[in-house]
Amino acid sequence: MPERVGAAFRMLMQIRMLIAAVTLLLVSAQEVTAASFLLVLLIVVLSWLAARSWRFIAPHLAAHPLLFALDMVVLYTVLGIGGVSGPFFLSTVVTAALAGLIYRWQGMLVVAGLQMVCYYTTYSLTVSEHIDIDFQMVLGQPLYYPLAGFAGVALRHLLDDLVTKEAELRRAEVNAAAAEERTRLAREMHDSLAKTLRGIAMAAAALPAWVCRDQARAVQEARTVALAAEIASREARQLLTELRQESPVRPLPDVVREVTEDWGAAVGIGVTCRVDDSVDLPLRARHELKAILGEALANVQRHAGAARVEVFLAWDGGDAVLTVADDGCGFEIQAPSMLAAGGHYGLIGLRERAERVGGTVQMDSEPGRGTTVTVRLSLRKPADESLAEV
Repeated sequence: MPERVGAAFRMLMQIRMLIAAVTLLLVSAQEVTAASFLLVLLIVVLSWLAARSWRFIAPHLAAHPLLFALDMVVLYTVLGIGGVSGPFFLSTVVTAALAGLIYRWQGMLVVAGLQMVCYYTTYSLTVSEHIDIDFQMVLGQPLYYPLAGFAGVALRHLLDDLVTKEAELRRAEVNAAAAEERTRLAREMHDSLAKTLRGIAMAAAALPAWVCRDQARAVQEARTVALAAEIASREARQLLTELRQESPVRPLPDVVREVTEDWGAAVGIGVTCRVDDSVDLPLRARHELKAILGEALANVQRHAGAARVEVFLAWDGGDAVLTVADDGCGFEIQAPSMLAAGGHYGLIGLRERAERVGGTVQMDSEPGRGTTVTVRLSLRKPADESLAEV
């Protein structure tokens, strides 16, 4: 049974429980017998159990209408004790709405018809000869059963339509994410693999000329081509791995944990990862953040000489913030132009990746005091938060 239908079932059971409980308060002490009190109390308990354990009870009621019939027997026994004009009558009306919610049109009409038969039977057995017959008791009250049943059916239709539209929305989101993933992979191939292969082609084209003019230079160029080919092979393997393993709808917190834990196990450096499970990003931003995390950890391995690394992913106001901090040797922060002049393109690449998705990267470091990389992406924060530590 869908969650939303189950929630409506639980609500109706709670309403029936409250009506039955209020009945005991509205009936005078002289009219309450031990049998009627126990029966009403039984209905209160059964309704409470049904509301609490709806995942188990509601499917069984749907599959076995006889259980619903037994419930009706108890209800109309109480109605017979208290009389059709008593406040407990409303509990039987709620049962008609439950029938519409569970069994839809055909089942609801059968249940409503049985309820009208039970009502008139109870009325004929309990009405006093000294009580005048009025329109409300003879015709008005029984009509509540099909009306409440129609309301239950309409509610079920609305909930089913909502579930269908939500499923269609999820499919559309997955298709859009898959299309964006293909676009991202194409961009990655153009920005990395295609440029590397172009460089290999240009170096290989010049190699015959160097063989004729300068064999030593030719050997150097051949080694360069071999190294570039190895880089291209590694980039191709990375793209193929992402194509096989990454899901467009995979939660970002799970990705951050996996990347961090795998890196720590591979390099043997102690790492702590604290992740807010409510943080999520669009597909493109998710990929860029993962790439930034991987590059930041790779820089720690290559340059920091750190013994401990801490990775945090959390909300800060309306921003999603990723922090990678190490206790390594640190370095003196330089301007991007100086980094490029020195051939240090990795840190520049981190900033470029963040800027592609409207974010920023801040680096704090001093020689001997470690390094902290902070990535900030401006997004709205979900209502609930849950910080989990690995």
